[in-house]
Amino acid sequence: MSMSEVLRSGAGQPPPSRSLPSPKTPWGHVLALRDSLEVALEELALGRPDAPNALEQTRAAGQQLQRLCALEPDMMLATAQRLRGGRYCVRHSIATACVLEFMLARLGISPGERRTAVLGALTMNLGMFELQETLYNQAGPMTPEQRDAVHKHPNVSVALLQATGLEDRMLFSIVAQHHENLDGTGYPRKLSGDQLWPTAQAVMLADRWCAMIAERGYRPGAPPDQALRLLLSRIDGVCIPQVSQALTEVVGSFPPGTPVRLVNGETGVVWRRSHDPIGPLVRILRTATGPTSPEGTVRITIDTRHRIEASIPPAEIGTEIDPDQLWSANGAL
Repeated sequence: MSMSEVLRSGAGQPPPSRSLPSPKTPWGHVLALRDSLEVALEELALGRPDAPNALEQTRAAGQQLQRLCALEPDMMLATAQRLRGGRYCVRHSIATACVLEFMLARLGISPGERRTAVLGALTMNLGMFELQETLYNQAGPMTPEQRDAVHKHPNVSVALLQATGLEDRMLFSIVAQHHENLDGTGYPRKLSGDQLWPTAQAVMLADRWCAMIAERGYRPGAPPDQALRLLLSRIDGVCIPQVSQALTEVVGSFPPGTPVRLVNGETGVVWRRSHDPIGPLVRILRTATGPTSPEGTVRITIDTRHRIEASIPPAEIGTEIDPDQLWSANGAL
């Protein structure tokens, strides 16, 4: 059975549109997911009459995302850095949901709660749908009005979900609490300790990490290894240790999608994880003599001759990073 057939066979997945061809590659499914959510989340955020249907489309998209995570986990972790196009708020929700799915699986959370949490990650920012896009391109500080809207958005997101007729206490709690901290310093209600769902803390941490490594309209994203170190240095008392450990184990220093330079001067993109958290497989896109083929040669960076020296800006590679090529062709080992 092909990947497309596997994805279409999942429960709760709506039939493909007759006017649109099914995606042909794994990354094509990611782009189709982005485009589907772009429409559905806007319907929900604006509270339009078709919002109940949009909610079901979002739920189906979340289940599709989970199936993609099972089929192509490394590709899905790469969405945080490599997904482009459309609204930033949609890309960010997808990236957060992907990281969250892997964190919760590592924590042993049940499939049912994971489905609810993924839906929560996709809908957590409905209450600031337009504002998030404005802030994406805003280099200066937030205005008092913007800051007030940001602090209120978890409750607004819950209200928009409730307006569809949905009754789901777990989902509402996850969305309402995704900016609360264990020590009571979060918002909007300054909840603490046992008042918080552990799953909501996982959403909070995945959300922060994805925001740190994502580009903005006015700056590049932070290198993932630096972002993880900085985030972990700031979360004492913010979440339970198991959650921060899960994030560390899932993303590591060099998650898939990270542009890197090796000690031998070659540059490329982290392609697959390995048993060694600092020794993933890297597709080389440029050698000392120039670009390689689009799919790239694979280096096993556990080998000391090919160890990763550093994360680098994508521009340093000097050639296009094409996710369709990275996760559809088998580079020569």
